[in-house]
Amino acid sequence: MKLIYHSCKILLLFTGLLLLSYGARAQLLLNRQVVASSGGSNTVNNILFEYTIGEAAVMTLSQGSMILTQGFNQPEVLPKQPPGANPVLSYMLYPNPAATTLKIELDLLTDATVTFQLFNTAGQLVYQQYKEFGAGKVIFPIAVNRFAAGIYTVKLKVNASVFFEKLIIQ
Repeated sequence: MKLIYHSCKILLLFTGLLLLSYGARAQLLLNRQVVASSGGSNTVNNILFEYTIGEAAVMTLSQGSMILTQGFNQPEVLPKQPPGANPVLSYMLYPNPAATTLKIELDLLTDATVTFQLFNTAGQLVYQQYKEFGAGKVIFPIAVNRFAAGIYTVKLKVNASVFFEKLIIQ
C-alpha cells in the first residue's frame, strides 16, 4: 500500500513540474498592443522611442483571454535565450507582390545581426544589406522599384538562423 502511495506522489509531482514548464513558454508569446488616441515611434541611433497620448480606455475590460486596460506603453521584457537559439519569434515580408517598397517585420527575442539577400531566378545575388537590431519588434523597408519585375528569392539570415521566402516584384 505504501508503494502505491509513494508512486502516486511521485507521479503527481512529475505532472505538476511538467505543467509548470508549459507556462513559462507561453510568456514568450505575449503580444502587447497599446490602444490610444494618438502616439508614434521613431528610431534614433538604433534606439527605438515610442510614446502614446490619451489612452482610449478608462476602465479595464476583459473578454476571454483578452484584457484592455488603461496604462503606459511598456517595452516587452524577454527572458535570456541560450547561446545559438533562434532569435526570431516571427517574421513577415509585405506587400507581396511589391512594386516600390518591401517591408520586413521581425519580432526578435535577442539582439541580432540581420542579413537580407535578394536572388534572381538564375540564382545570382542582386542585392544585399546588413543591419543590427535590438530585441523587440522591428520593421525595415527595402526599396525594390530599382529591380526588374519578376520572381525573386529572399534569404534572411538572423544570427545563425536562415529563412527563405519567394518575392514577386511588379
